Amino acid sequence: MLQHNKPAPLFLPVLLWCGGIAVSRAIAIPFIWQAIIALALFILAILLKSARIYLILGICFLLGGMRWTVAQQTSVLEEVFKNRSHIQQDSRFLVTNLISSKTNLYEIELNEIAGIKIRENLLLYSDCKLIPGQEYSALLEIIPAAKDAVLDMYPTLPRAYIRQNLKVDKTDNSLFSIALWRTKLLANLENKMGDEAEFAKALLFSDTSAKGKYRDNLTRSGMIHLIVVSGLHIWFIYAVCMILLRAFLPPKIAETVFLILIIFYAALNYWAPPVLRSILMIGLMIIARWRNIPLGGAQLLALSLLIITAINPEQLFDIGLQLTFLCVGVIILGLPYIEWIKAKDLPALNIRNKMNNFFDLLLMNLVVGLAVMPLTLYYFGTASLNGIIGNILGVPLSGVILILSFIILIIPSGNLISASLLNSYRFLLYIFNRWTEFVASLPFYLQNHWITGLQLAGCILVIMGGLSMFKKLRIRWQNLVICISGVILIIIPQFHHPADRGIYLFNCSNGDCILISFNEGQRIMIDTGPHYRTSEKSWASQKLLPWMNRKNIKEIDWLILTHLDSDHSGGFPDIVSSLKVKNIAVTDETISDERWKEWENSALLNKVNIHCIEDTISYRVGEAKLKFLHPAKYYYPATSNSSSLVVRMEYEGKRYLFTGDADINAESYMLQHYPDELKADYLKAAHHGSKSSSSREFVRAVLPEEVWISVGRRNQWNFPHPEPMYNFQLYAQRICSTADGTIYHPFTQKD
Repeated sequence: MLQHNKPAPLFLPVLLWCGGIAVSRAIAIPFIWQAIIALALFILAILLKSARIYLILGICFLLGGMRWTVAQQTSVLEEVFKNRSHIQQDSRFLVTNLISSKTNLYEIELNEIAGIKIRENLLLYSDCKLIPGQEYSALLEIIPAAKDAVLDMYPTLPRAYIRQNLKVDKTDNSLFSIALWRTKLLANLENKMGDEAEFAKALLFSDTSAKGKYRDNLTRSGMIHLIVVSGLHIWFIYAVCMILLRAFLPPKIAETVFLILIIFYAALNYWAPPVLRSILMIGLMIIARWRNIPLGGAQLLALSLLIITAINPEQLFDIGLQLTFLCVGVIILGLPYIEWIKAKDLPALNIRNKMNNFFDLLLMNLVVGLAVMPLTLYYFGTASLNGIIGNILGVPLSGVILILSFIILIIPSGNLISASLLNSYRFLLYIFNRWTEFVASLPFYLQNHWITGLQLAGCILVIMGGLSMFKKLRIRWQNLVICISGVILIIIPQFHHPADRGIYLFNCSNGDCILISFNEGQRIMIDTGPHYRTSEKSWASQKLLPWMNRKNIKEIDWLILTHLDSDHSGGFPDIVSSLKVKNIAVTDETISDERWKEWENSALLNKVNIHCIEDTISYRVGEAKLKFLHPAKYYYPATSNSSSLVVRMEYEGKRYLFTGDADINAESYMLQHYPDELKADYLKAAHHGSKSSSSREFVRAVLPEEVWISVGRRNQWNFPHPEPMYNFQLYAQRICSTADGTIYHPFTQKD
């Protein structure tokens, strides 16, 4: 077992090493300058004995930055993409993992392209099922990783699409083919367990495609960690393996065999940071015991973090690594010893110990739950303290289910023992699911509440100072200062209003979502982006709402829903339920639609002023003037696009025309009845640049300086079409597209 009271001289140096990696990632500092400063500090450390410890800590910080700088290498594909927007070449690739069975999304290892040997990881979208572990050849179209400078926080992999000539190249039958072993083991579970294999696949191998069925309930219940292969799983496996191996082998040989097996298991989980952390801690603990070296839990934790980040500093920014090290660190460093029930209150030793252990478990769940909340709020906008209750039964249940799954996997099927184990698995899974549903219904859950990076830093300071006082059960002024500093960082964003006033035309593929933020503080949103059938969540909930929360945008003065096509209204329920929306503008066609009636019946639109636009009408929003030009009272639309709202905005001496998906019929009506109203400096092109809109006459009447097109890169409809593009080139000075990222048009800032 881990000894928590042993010294940990590496802990602070490793924290500074990680700090150096983080700073070097944020600020590009040349390696040579870092090396010169580190050398200077080293010389000073030799000469100045009194300041040596601080200088050594500074060297640790610089070494972390140097390691990050050395690790940054431009890939072959990145070099090619500097001059080309895409690549289409014959390629060979190995399918390594199934990401989503619903959309046939795979992770692949590209081994050859155009006859050139290469090794790059890509995401592959396929029209047919592929087999992980199988090597294929095909004509691939490869598109660079699309990272929106405004919306996206995380780096993404390049995307590949199979265009033609897909064929099996060869099967990797190597004994060491991890992808093939993983595929066979997952298939083995499916054959033995049928429909109930999903939980075992997620539990044993953290199978991404199997998690969807359980994700929502486990997230709400605060037990999502139970289907992410973690350190907890490794300790369960360690306990079972050592019981079995020590029955036949001497202790050292048994532990050696276990280490070999668990390394193979880590490879099957693609070296996930939580798995790697646990294996390193167990391995170091075993080796230290062999050599009689006293290593405490904090020292093991620091050593594990140092090894992982030294091998691959990118892992430091993996949410799985951050969560696993935070949880274990809190348990090791932050939990005090409290004798809840004393001998004088309950003389029975056995009962007293069990009750004290139960209260210790509740305390651990509470402290860990509070500690991870800032991270989950920052990354996912969710937090749950339901796990304080849920983990009491969830952890032991999942542990037993894990062991049963492991045994069912390795023993032959079709006999009485395997049938009994399978029935036990199904029974415990049923209990686990009912327990999860109950815990998920508890009220201690937050959703769509993201925090900023500044608030995350403040929370970390509060956790550090608070845990230090909690561990020692006394208040020290240094820790109090740390906590107060953290609270100030948490509060500051609440009084900070974003300075980037202007118009955002968001990159939401072939959908529309526009946010207008005026200098005076009012905000207008036009449409809410898509909700595709293949996705469980809308684009707004995945991308827009996290960004708006980090910008401290909690309120929308006007939401203009041009029409109900899913690429424009897909995020409407999420936006209205997550933000305070004062006014909504829609057409009478929208109000008569069944979907709108469902939203009304669900109380989604309570406390919102609904403006039904049936004819040309004007409104004022602060200093801006809105004029709805279409649809007019006597216009009878043939399609939903024909009835799309068209609104002109006047602000700071400029005109902006937003056209939704208005088609040529709507354009013709406006040209006939009020052509002079169409003149604008900026035009949002209708229907993503489709040839069904933006006629030459209409664009000439608008005569814009700049055209904005909301469109996805290399989309299936080949938007924008040549005909409107030609019209834009004739009459506009500039053409901008969201295919290149979110368009931001700033307003002049007032003093």
